[in-house]
Parts: sequence; structure tokens; C-alpha cells
Amino acid sequence: MKDFLERDPINPRTILIGGLTILLAGLIIILLLFSGGGGIDADTPVYDEGVLKTTISYTKDTPQEVWVQYNIFRQNSIFSSTQIEDTFTFTETLRKGNTLSECPVELEPGEYKIFIYISTYEENAKRLAGFIRTIQIA
Repeated sequence: MKDFLERDPINPRTILIGGLTILLAGLIIILLLFSGGGGIDADTPVYDEGVLKTTISYTKDTPQEVWVQYNIFRQNSIFSSTQIEDTFTFTETLRKGNTLSECPVELEPGEYKIFIYISTYEENAKRLAGFIRTIQIA
């Protein structure tokens, strides 16, 4: 029987494969932990006569009351944007299927980035999903 100090050194390939396996397992665990909003999706908003309309799809059977928050930024250039007013927040009840969320706001022609956040409706709200959508108003 070989003594511990007399054993052959560990092959570098074994260390590399072991490290990659641990990294892959960690990534899978992280994805599973942060996939809670998988039942919610938001379409690209449509601006119609002073109202920003967004269809929110919900796949779960149990209705859920949520906060829908809009942060709207006008794109001045590639590296510059201006926030339109303050944050807009609305309460919605999501049911299986589609829910139309409406945000009344006056927008001038141009390109806008719309940040949509959906959070639980409770004192210590938890974010369920977040989306960034770009729209062009002619």
C-alpha cells in the first residue's frame, strides 16, 4: 500500500473537469432559485391616445394581486436618457391568461425605454418579474 506522500500527483485534467462540474451545478442551482417569475410575461407596450397599454400574461391557476411599476425614459441619444416624471405604480389582479395594464401618460414622438416591474402586493413586496421594452412613437 502506498503512503500518502508517495501517491501520484493529481492530474490537472481531473481538477479542470471537477471545477467545471461544480461551476455548472452552481449555475443550475442559481437558475432554479431565480426562476420564480417564470409564470409572468409582458408584451411590448403600445401607446394609444395618451395611454401606455401593456398585456401581461400569467400562467398560474391562482389569481395574484400585484403592483405593476413603470419607469419610462426618453432616449435622447445612445448614451443619454431622461426619465419621464416619477415612477407610475398600479395595482392589478393577475388571473390565468392575459391582463391589460394601462398607464396614462403624455409622451412626445421619439424612442422610449420602458422598465416594467411586477411585485407582490404586500407590505414587504417581492419582485416577481422585471422587463425592459423599447418603443418608438411617431
